[in-house]
Amino acid sequence: MSNSRSLESVFHLVHMLKREMYKQIGSLDLNIAPMHIRVLKIMGKKPVCTAIDIAHFLDRDKAQVTRLLNSLIDMELIKKVPSLEDKRSQRLLISEKGADIPAITTSIANSAA
Repeated sequence: MSNSRSLESVFHLVHMLKREMYKQIGSLDLNIAPMHIRVLKIMGKKPVCTAIDIAHFLDRDKAQVTRLLNSLIDMELIKKVPSLEDKRSQRLLISEKGADIPAITTSIANSAA
């Protein structure tokens, strides 16, 4: 019985944290979803990054990741550039406009801790 209570408590805590994160992100008026922020953070940690890298890291299919990336491109937060090694591949880079977002969200996470 205590295992199910513990598990329920963990789920409740995760839900509360997730709700607080959505609230904090909403207060920034950035008009982006938490998944967009995850993509930007992944790109910030991996200097040479492709859509496939992000799909593998997030364990999502390429179509879902493509939609995420296209919306980030439309918002001018990231850009695609041809790969120097393989002309069939495109590298993803965080734009100047998108460069501040991971730092802002890290400060939100630190203030919540």
